[in-house]
Amino acid sequence: MDITILEDIGFTKAEIKVYFALLEMGKSGAGAIISKTGLQNSVVHLTLNKLLDKGIISYIKKGRFREYFSQDPKIILEIIEKRKEGFKKMLPEILAKQKPIEKNEAEVFKGLQGLKTALYDLIKDAEKGDELLFFPFFSKNQEEFNEVYDFYNKFDKYREKYGIITKGIALASIKDKFSGRKLDNIIFVNFPIQTNIAIFRSKVLMTSWEEEKITFLINSRQLAESFRSYFYSIWIKK
Repeated sequence: MDITILEDIGFTKAEIKVYFALLEMGKSGAGAIISKTGLQNSVVHLTLNKLLDKGIISYIKKGRFREYFSQDPKIILEIIEKRKEGFKKMLPEILAKQKPIEKNEAEVFKGLQGLKTALYDLIKDAEKGDELLFFPFFSKNQEEFNEVYDFYNKFDKYREKYGIITKGIALASIKDKFSGRKLDNIIFVNFPIQTNIAIFRSKVLMTSWEEEKITFLINSRQLAESFRSYFYSIWIKK
């Protein structure tokens, strides 16, 4: 039988030994408990007093001697419930003291449908005035390229609904792909830049579309700030 659960809820090894000895022996004096457990006299007497305080053993007096016996083991469940209720009362104060920690997480999405899902997840908590920065999607495969940009035209309308401020930096060679889209907040450059990246709040979306169609949605404030700084290092110069 695994008795470590009793240690987990605050019983010492000595308390467990003495308690189980009493369970097996029924009523017993301290001397018999010392013999059965092999614990020192002082340890057994101290432990018996602790178990009495916990309410899981009792005793009757016979002359000058005490005869100890265990209570119904179900009392231990009551002890657990009392501790649970006590912790519930403390929980609001504990939560108030907790300093929020930014968690770094990465999700992987596959295929065009995965890219769509990742983009909607990227801005799912958006509020009016939030900023979305992007280096546009690029693929050497023209059919795939067009397929993705057809979706981006629809996605533009979706993010506009939330009042998101959008800024992009794109290669001049793909300017024609933005026909029908607002170009006020997009600048076009003739030098190499990152592609397939979007930054929103503490999230970064990165797409790999050459060997395998995979999108990564990464929650990392450090990474988001790094890409945001890179974006504005180009944006400000233009």
